[in-house]
Amino acid sequence: MEGVHAYYESALAALRYVEHRAPTNRRFGADADLLWASFHGHLADVDRIELLVRDADAQWPGSLGARGVFALDGAEDDAFGQDWSPLDSVRGAELWRDALATPAPENLGAALAQVAAPWRTQLAPFDPPAITASSRLVVAGPSAFAALAQAFEGRAELDWADQVAVVASAPAHRQLAGFVGAALNATKRVSILAANETPTTSLRGRSPIISPDASPEDAAHAKSLAGA
Repeated sequence: MEGVHAYYESALAALRYVEHRAPTNRRFGADADLLWASFHGHLADVDRIELLVRDADAQWPGSLGARGVFALDGAEDDAFGQDWSPLDSVRGAELWRDALATPAPENLGAALAQVAAPWRTQLAPFDPPAITASSRLVVAGPSAFAALAQAFEGRAELDWADQVAVVASAPAHRQLAGFVGAALNATKRVSILAANETPTTSLRGRSPIISPDASPEDAAHAKSLAGA
């Protein structure tokens, strides 16, 4: 499956950020290494990465799992889906070492850039509208996700999962959109729709927020869903 390496690298950047932001001592570091050494047996570093992803994906539903990134079949609470083919153990070990050697992102802007980078996605400046607790949005384009995530950050009166529906078809865009849920501590699953998907509830009347790096199909679907 194309993009598996980029997915793992992005997932590790996301995990490094959420652990740096609120340390648990069970994902990275000496305590986490001791815990892993006590039970891993025949498991490899790639299995460790997947266990960390599953844990984070349960904490912030649908935020880091490959199932949502690649739109795979599977149960909603299964982070990887039934057809997932993991990275081989050698490349997994290399990624793990590289992730530990790279400083964790210090802030959300840096984290968004690091999650996007393995997919060769560059985030551009984007000026979103003023956001209030009554704002209801349909968003397309990775630069729009990133700018809005930073606009939501630290504002307790805002709720990303309730207020934002994302249109993202490409795996790179879907992974970034999912990560925003974890970055903003969304405890409810964020709506991430491909351009050929219909939402379970109407999004008509929401404001479409679209950055220039949205695909034409995603941009058109966001506008259509909002009734624009």
